[in-house]
Amino acid sequence: MVRRLLVIAALLLSACFPVATTAAPTYDESLKELAEGITAETLKAKKRRIALVEFSDSKGTVSPIGRFLTDELATQLLLGGEVNVAERTVFNAALKKFRLTRIDPAHAHAVSQAAKRVQADVLVTGVYVQTPGDVRMTLKLIRPRDAHVMGAVRGTLPNAGPLAELLKEAAQRPAEKKVPEPKPAAEVPAGLGSHRNEFYELVVQSLTRQGRQARLDMSIQSRSPRDIKVLCLLQDTVLRDEKGTIWPQRIEDNREGLCTRGIELSPRETERLVLTFTAPQEAGGSPFALQLHETAPRHGARFTIEGLAIPAQASAKTR
Repeated sequence: MVRRLLVIAALLLSACFPVATTAAPTYDESLKELAEGITAETLKAKKRRIALVEFSDSKGTVSPIGRFLTDELATQLLLGGEVNVAERTVFNAALKKFRLTRIDPAHAHAVSQAAKRVQADVLVTGVYVQTPGDVRMTLKLIRPRDAHVMGAVRGTLPNAGPLAELLKEAAQRPAEKKVPEPKPAAEVPAGLGSHRNEFYELVVQSLTRQGRQARLDMSIQSRSPRDIKVLCLLQDTVLRDEKGTIWPQRIEDNREGLCTRGIELSPRETERLVLTFTAPQEAGGSPFALQLHETAPRHGARFTIEGLAIPAQASAKTR
């Protein structure tokens, strides 16, 4: 009898005071929580302008799901109204311009330049991992000037709404077969002559002459894993003709040249450049030699590229 009375009392108490249950957050609530975390970290650093790098999966692959999540978070950040967000396509173009495939301190100069293109003072990268019931996200805030992490936010989005449809489509899509890339043949620099060191490769593509002026068109490619600046000494970087006559550079002809402002290169980046030389009154002709006095990245280094000939057709035109 006593036990029965206790059971009845417990039932009456549970009816009067129901146990509170917490409902799982919805997709919109979870997305808002992620955006609020990014906003809080951004404002804490006294920044306002954000650019989002397209999110990738755990293997580093950017897929339609990653782009969708990037756009969703960008929209939610804008709805919050406390920070500004750069247009994704515009920022993607900036990343392509500076040949950036990843954001890390080794590419800090290029990262900084890409961020400046969209006036962003914070970059957000993200990685998502799909589980049976949700998508777990890790977001990092990157400081553009040195590409270092300045904050992080984690969150979980339920597989619901448009995200659920994308995940379903991705699961049904047949896996793409990767075609192995052909191995590149041993590269022999094209052009009239070249110089290679541990920092860069310089190739003279063409040499033309008009009267007392000679123009060298060259390409320079970085071989360094870090950003570098190549600069030469104007008065000591000259052209020497077949008679041994020195053709110097004049400042007025080379204001944007390699020996005045220099050239900055990201890893594996290639740029074209031109040097213009002016002969004294008595001068010879082809073949020429380029004598270069480097001040950066190898202070004081000197080298010569011999045998630079003007094509016969171009030589005929100068006579």
